[in-house]
Amino acid sequence: MDETEELEEANLVRTTEDAVGWLIEMTGCSAQHAKIALSRTSGDISDALDVLPTVQSERLSTEQEVRRLIELADANSSSSTGHYEPSGHKKSSSMKDVIEIPDSDEEMDRDVTKIKNGVISGNNDVREHNDDVTRIHGNPESAVSRISKKLGVSEDRAKAALKMTGNDEKSAVDIISRQLRKRKRSDEPVITDSKTSEVGPASNLASKPWELVLLSWNIDGLCERGISERFSAVISEIKTINPHVVMLQEVVEEHVERIRSTLGKSYDVTLGDRSSSYFNVILVTRKVGSLKILDKNVKKFPTSIMGRHLVQVVCELFGRQFKFYTSHLESMKDHSAERIKQLDKVLDYMLKETRPGVSIFAGDMNVRDFEISRIKNIQNFEDVWECTGRDPTARYTWDTTANSNTGAPYKCKLRFDRIYLRKTTECKPTKLELVGKTKLCSCDMFPSDHWGLLAKFAVK
Repeated sequence: MDETEELEEANLVRTTEDAVGWLIEMTGCSAQHAKIALSRTSGDISDALDVLPTVQSERLSTEQEVRRLIELADANSSSSTGHYEPSGHKKSSSMKDVIEIPDSDEEMDRDVTKIKNGVISGNNDVREHNDDVTRIHGNPESAVSRISKKLGVSEDRAKAALKMTGNDEKSAVDIISRQLRKRKRSDEPVITDSKTSEVGPASNLASKPWELVLLSWNIDGLCERGISERFSAVISEIKTINPHVVMLQEVVEEHVERIRSTLGKSYDVTLGDRSSSYFNVILVTRKVGSLKILDKNVKKFPTSIMGRHLVQVVCELFGRQFKFYTSHLESMKDHSAERIKQLDKVLDYMLKETRPGVSIFAGDMNVRDFEISRIKNIQNFEDVWECTGRDPTARYTWDTTANSNTGAPYKCKLRFDRIYLRKTTECKPTKLELVGKTKLCSCDMFPSDHWGLLAKFAVK
């Protein structure tokens, strides 16, 4: 069974206890690691499988993760009586044990009723039968073949479904059918029509608005203290938020393999200038099924003494073209002139870009407010913090009064990290907030010495 098929089998697991057992059986991990991975992904076992290597590299879970796990377990225990049994043991025939995790208790109850009543989801056909379940008659291998051919899935997946249902062929078909439809729907972004409040698939995107979610974060890879635990928290935050675009600064080589192994399936990864000891990264979601990468560029700032550079990704997302940029501009007060020069170059480069689409620049710019007045083309750009209402709680991304990572004896608040949108009628910033503000118990540090910036945009 290949990795994709293993994930498909995993999606058949119903309860938290089932999910823990499945992860133990498939990976050999401990129960504690399996539970932490599930808590970080809100019970999504496919995502938990991605997160598991990171969890295994950590020593302790945070208090927040423990609370989330308790809440998840309570929610499942209130709606299910199923349990996990290792291979070779008969599986409970309860219908609740074999349905994939539903969106709500009400949905779960509806699904249980449908299966027990013989409703075949998809065509609403009702089949009469004498028992609650229809068992396989004859050779189970023929049932595997029938399911595989009927639904166009691998035989391994058919076997997994039959195993989960105690060789109940009809229920196995129902479960796989629902999973296939759910996956198809998840690949189509839901787009809301602002006039009619109707929703439709991505094919209607040309005339309907949708929301772009972008995360920018300096993850402080230069600090070796707690680096593994802190980066695990960054990955967990990304998986929880699930943004379309992620821009990271101060990434180091130690992070690269973990980015690819934990996020590479979900995101296209563009690395910056790796000749430097730290660099920038842009991640663009693959999950929507409509991503098309058109161009990638890395441009060094020739007069930087800190190895600073600009990363650009040009792509098509949901039928719209975007140009995403990130950088970590020259640090420290004494390098103000170089920093202003770098920001001038970035904005000038964005203005000279002739390809159509929305242009967004985000990153750790290290700028002070007084420096902005010296930027030549700043009037052609919107400062996302300013145009979303100047929320004081989302202003300072470098705050030594609240973030103790640096151990700095001084207290200061600065808006080092910013997001600029080239003025356009196609895209409007709607919200900005800070992330990464939970201290980790495992290392007594925050994920970074910077708070991350999470922005949302209404795209027309």
